[in-house]
Amino acid sequence: MKSIALLLSILVCAVTSVGQKHFYLEESFKHPARIPAGVVPLLRDQVKKDCPGEPVNAGTDVKAWFSGSRISVNDSRFALILQSSKGCLNGADNIWFWVFLKTARGYRLVLTGGAISVDVLRSRTNGLRDIETNVATARTNYMNIYKFNGSAYHARRCTEATPADAKPKRVPCRTQ
Repeated sequence: MKSIALLLSILVCAVTSVGQKHFYLEESFKHPARIPAGVVPLLRDQVKKDCPGEPVNAGTDVKAWFSGSRISVNDSRFALILQSSKGCLNGADNIWFWVFLKTARGYRLVLTGGAISVDVLRSRTNGLRDIETNVATARTNYMNIYKFNGSAYHARRCTEATPADAKPKRVPCRTQ
C-alpha cells in the first residue's frame, strides 16, 4: 500500500513539473503556475507602458491582472508564460502574452506578442525550443515562428493566408 502511494505521488509530481507546450489563449491555462515575485516589477513596467490610464505604483497588485503557466523551452529548463484578461493589455483580434526566462540574475522578458495560440516546437535554436504563434482576423491568418538568439526570441519565419483558408505565403517578419 505504501509503495502504491509513493508511486502515485511520484506520478503527480512528474505531471505537474512538466511545462505545457500548447496554449490556446482564449482559454485558461491547463496547468496554472504561481507568478514569482521576481517577475512583478517587470509586469508593473509593462502595465505602466501599455495601460497609461491605470494608476499603477509600487503597491499595485499587478499579479492579479495576469495568469501564468510553465512553458517547456528545453528538456531541463522552463520559462513562464503569462496572459491577461485586462482590456488594455490585449488587442482587438488577439490576446497578448509574455514569456519570461529565469536567468542567474533573475527573470528576463524574452518574448511578447499578440496571438490566439502559442506552440512550443521540437526544433531548437541556441538550446531553446522555437515558438510558433498564430492569430487570425476575419480576413487573414498570420503565423510566426520565433527563434532564440541567445538572449531573446525573434520572429524568423512569418506567413500569411488571405483569405483565412488559403495556402499560407511567406512574408517579411514585422517587429512589434
